[in-house]
Amino acid sequence: MRASTQDFNLAVYEIVKAIPPRKVITCGHIAKLLGVPKQARQVRNAVNFISHMNPPVAWHRVISTSGVISTHGANAQQHLLEVEGVEVYVGIVGETRVMVDRWGWSPKMGDPKLGMRFEAEEETEWGA
Repeated sequence: MRASTQDFNLAVYEIVKAIPPRKVITCGHIAKLLGVPKQARQVRNAVNFISHMNPPVAWHRVISTSGVISTHGANAQQHLLEVEGVEVYVGIVGETRVMVDRWGWSPKMGDPKLGMRFEAEEETEWGA
């Protein structure tokens, strides 16, 4: 049985709630924690959804797998990260980035701080 979008969004929400201040996590790392390592884009969609929730969660602490912050509304994400003390810099082609190796938060699967319960289906390859 496939997990619902609501369950997936809730699992992402629980992880985002657990991100400590002055730390970031990538969409790819969240996808791995959820047992769906190829679904970083769905994580980004879930983060976009939960960024409008009330009470708010620290959605700005979720960045792309390559360390680039949001290209849509980057100023808001950049501002919130900088207010927390996370250093943001401009990359070689003008993209706004965070150094994941310095500011990254890397919890392990099953970390009790995450408080999530999500049962992922095994991912299948195209044509399998």
